[in-house]
Amino acid sequence: MIFYIIPFIVTFFAAIVFDICKHKDSSEYFVWVGLYVYLTALIGLRYMVGGDSYFYMLYFNNISTNNILDFSWDSEYQPLFTILNSFAKAIYPSFTSFQILHVLIINSCLFYFIWKNSKLRFSVLFLCLLMFYINFTVEILRESLAIMVFIINYKNLENNKLVKYYLGVFIAVMFHLSAVFLIILPFLKFLRINRNYILLLIVLLFALNQLNYLFTFFENIEKINKKVNDYSEASYGWKSTILFFATRTLIPIGFFYWAKSKFNISIRYEYLVCIFGLLGVCSIFNTIIFTRFTNYLMLFYCIALADVMIPFFRQKILSSDKIFVAVTFVFVLLTSAYTSFYWPAGYYMKWIPYYSVFSYESENNKFIDRDY
Repeated sequence: MIFYIIPFIVTFFAAIVFDICKHKDSSEYFVWVGLYVYLTALIGLRYMVGGDSYFYMLYFNNISTNNILDFSWDSEYQPLFTILNSFAKAIYPSFTSFQILHVLIINSCLFYFIWKNSKLRFSVLFLCLLMFYINFTVEILRESLAIMVFIINYKNLENNKLVKYYLGVFIAVMFHLSAVFLIILPFLKFLRINRNYILLLIVLLFALNQLNYLFTFFENIEKINKKVNDYSEASYGWKSTILFFATRTLIPIGFFYWAKSKFNISIRYEYLVCIFGLLGVCSIFNTIIFTRFTNYLMLFYCIALADVMIPFFRQKILSSDKIFVAVTFVFVLLTSAYTSFYWPAGYYMKWIPYYSVFSYESENNKFIDRDY
């Protein structure tokens, strides 16, 4: 447990020192690099940590390295993920080699994007650790690669370079099919958090039963249609529905609407936050499918959230607005922690206790029973 807590503690206090107190010197860079190295070692050198990681390990062990550049869609997984596995196995025939390669890609993209796009780096990283980091690095290994492609590709979307953007979307789909969701983003750039948007949320709420028609577009695409059918049959009950509606729509949209309407604060990545809220409403229809799409927007939500919250924490005078922001932050902490580490049922047990490749269990090839 302590191995996971360390980066949380370091990032939290770094956020206070460098983001809230605005202390700026070379130590900021060294702490940032230190966190990158620590998290890369923690995730890359894990042993049988993560439920999905276990099944990806089985896939890795069975994969062939005879034809590394095989772009066939006949495999169980998408072509670029298969190629990445084959490449890692060709380097060293242990799943650890893939783990290291995977986390190097994830951390490099994540740390680079945050460093380049936010001055509140540690606050954003803390929110990332809280909301999605462990899930991205030890569970949804394929989808997280697709998400990183989108993050690096985002500049093309922002600058309306749509040919390059859709090329990036194609590459993301080659890692995970959920990236087809990215096709619609250029058509939703007009969205803003205002009264019309709130009305749109309400209309969507009453039109959820019509979403079945959305999936008819994929009936002739076998792999996507199979996933839709599989996820459509899964359900985690009304508590999960309320939880994800609150964390994806109620809290973020309510908070940003308050900040924008009362203080005229500009919201970073506003239309992406709007899409985030729409997906939260859609999660009432199907929790798994639509919350999966929100994964692509989580980093942008973290940056937008830090941008609005941190200036209030810098205020030396205790005001009702600062108290409201603090209370909202606590709600974000509690709900995000629950969805990240406990939902749907003791998710953290897939990761705790932590074992490394240097542990006794690893050296003796011991099976860690995590109820896979």
